[in-house]
Amino acid sequence: MSVGASFHVARKVGRLIELRPEPLYSVDLVAALGNAAKAVMRGVGTECVFCMDWRRLRLFAPEVADALAALMKGGNARFLRSAVLIGDNATFGLQVERVIKAANNPSRRAFRDVNELLAWLGEVTTPEENGRARQFLLET
Repeated sequence: MSVGASFHVARKVGRLIELRPEPLYSVDLVAALGNAAKAVMRGVGTECVFCMDWRRLRLFAPEVADALAALMKGGNARFLRSAVLIGDNATFGLQVERVIKAANNPSRRAFRDVNELLAWLGEVTTPEENGRARQFLLET
């Protein structure tokens, strides 16, 4: 499922849900992203695995960061693992790590390296799911 020009949420292989938001500049967009993710998750159940590419995003407004943290915290029981790939922007990376920490779930992590992310997801994904995650993260 692709929703508008703001983000992409899809399930193409197994339990893997791929998510690429662009941009998230309002609380309303965070809510819409959450609704789209929930719709895709319904077809997978609680064993879904999120692979998110946030490399194109930049600093969130404080209310957007808070809405993301609340969205993540509210979804803590609905997935097996959730990995976010972030770019090299140190300030944005710190903000994302703070949002993930606020969600309070060790099954959520941020990565700056594709291979580290794939290795971590690979502990719980099938080879097909991991291959799709790699393909998704290498798309531009």
